[in-house]
Amino acid sequence: MASIEDIPEEILEYILCLVSPYNDLRSCRQVCQRWYTCCQGVVEKRKSRFFSALKVGCIEWFSPAYPSHVIPISRRYSHSACVFDSSMYVFGGCTATNTTFNDLWRFDLGMHEWTRLLTTGTYPSPKAYASMVTWNNCLVLFGGWTHPSLYPLHQQWVLFSELHVYDILGNRWTQLYYPGSPPPTAGHSATVHGSMMVVFGGLQKHEGTSASTNDVFCLDLVRQCWFKPLVSEPMPMPRLGHSQIKLDDNHILILAGCGGSNRLYNDIWLLTLPDNLYDRSAKWHWEQIFIEESEFMPSQMWYNPACKVGKSIVVLSTHGLNGASPGGSMSQLWVPGPVRRQPPNVWVPPMQQPDERRIYEHISRQRAPLRHEPPPPDQGESSSDENDEGGQQGQADGPGIRGRGRPRPSIRPNASSDRQRRLQVLSRMKERIQELSRKQEGERQQEIERNSVTSRSVTPRSLVTPHLLDISQVITHHRARWWPVNHTQRMSSIIGTPPQPSLLYSLVLGRGHLIMFGGIPHDPTGGQSQETVSNTVTFISAPSGSYFVA
Repeated sequence: MASIEDIPEEILEYILCLVSPYNDLRSCRQVCQRWYTCCQGVVEKRKSRFFSALKVGCIEWFSPAYPSHVIPISRRYSHSACVFDSSMYVFGGCTATNTTFNDLWRFDLGMHEWTRLLTTGTYPSPKAYASMVTWNNCLVLFGGWTHPSLYPLHQQWVLFSELHVYDILGNRWTQLYYPGSPPPTAGHSATVHGSMMVVFGGLQKHEGTSASTNDVFCLDLVRQCWFKPLVSEPMPMPRLGHSQIKLDDNHILILAGCGGSNRLYNDIWLLTLPDNLYDRSAKWHWEQIFIEESEFMPSQMWYNPACKVGKSIVVLSTHGLNGASPGGSMSQLWVPGPVRRQPPNVWVPPMQQPDERRIYEHISRQRAPLRHEPPPPDQGESSSDENDEGGQQGQADGPGIRGRGRPRPSIRPNASSDRQRRLQVLSRMKERIQELSRKQEGERQQEIERNSVTSRSVTPRSLVTPHLLDISQVITHHRARWWPVNHTQRMSSIIGTPPQPSLLYSLVLGRGHLIMFGGIPHDPTGGQSQETVSNTVTFISAPSGSYFVA
């Protein structure tokens, strides 16, 4: 009698490819040695298929939906995120009003469920733009920024040099104080090499002044101390909002960044670490990477996180429109200190509303009785708008005011006809104003329709597209190459709905897919978008059918 053990390897692998790559596949590994070997082959095939799908642009976008009674994580951007085991952890971030958080959430990558972790210990301060990495079943959180409260007024934003460690198994935060700590820093990057956390760049505060930096600091997580290594020159320009990629235990890649207002970088630098990281006299070497095929560079790279997939680096961005000088333009976002810019979308009221308001104020003044103004001396018995009550009040004021004690008619003989004529004139003026308002509203609607047609015509260029940087020769030949992007072909091979262009989201690598979360919309191509912070989780993977293609 046939049993499950008689299933051919191809069919068993086909079935296991349909299983979730997290808890379910882990359970399948424990069945027997044969299943364990097949599961290992499925994992490798997922990685290979995903990399191939990214190269040809045939990818699938998927965002899990939640029932109306389920409240997922709140909307946020500039948060910290990393993957540990089968979960993605998200800390902090801020809202569209720059309100910062200090909550910690866990997203089950297999079940697609959010859980807010009610932790113990010493909580970090509410902040954004912090770095968070995994090490030894812990999350290591450093630095960050927060916006001050509204009161008292004229407070400055705050940078942090706090170092917290979250014990995943014990569900507890611990604040650590190690000597040699860097200055308060935000917008930096960090990676872990063995038991060493390497921090580069960011916005730092020295003696009341803030500026971006290109300093390198190291945290020895075993010996519990900070130190600043010796580095070679030339060095990258000071920057924040860049991406730091760990190539191996001895090499780090730095991509793009922002040095301040209108100082955007799209260069690439390689930092080579010494073999003995504990040797304080050993020098760390910087080397700028030569970029090939730069015309395929993403249109936006600063504050646009990059992620390593195989021998390539993936950047999600719109199709490049500025081939001569790629890298994008300064975003109209809030960023701390010297890189802040004023948002351009300020609402301006229609021009006719103030005029109409002034006309109604004029009508009110014309119709209101003048009760307290005395007439000129030479017009003692001339016509007046005062009523009898005004005349009695004038008698009570005493003889010092001429003409106040004389009886006067309550209204002028022809006041009624004059008022009717004025009202008719004002009514005609109001009709003309309303007609002008309708005309201007029609012109605005036509302009909106023209803009919508224009935006629809450039929508394909405004879609998010994976851009791949080949780093196979970065260490050996100090060269990197952007893969060509055939945008028309990619549009026809996309499955699902790509998210709108955004910045300050998180991008992490799962098991055979990328996970994108949060962010604030930003279209570098000039498209119109409402600045609404996102709390959507988007999976970028190869189409499910591609796993079964030979």
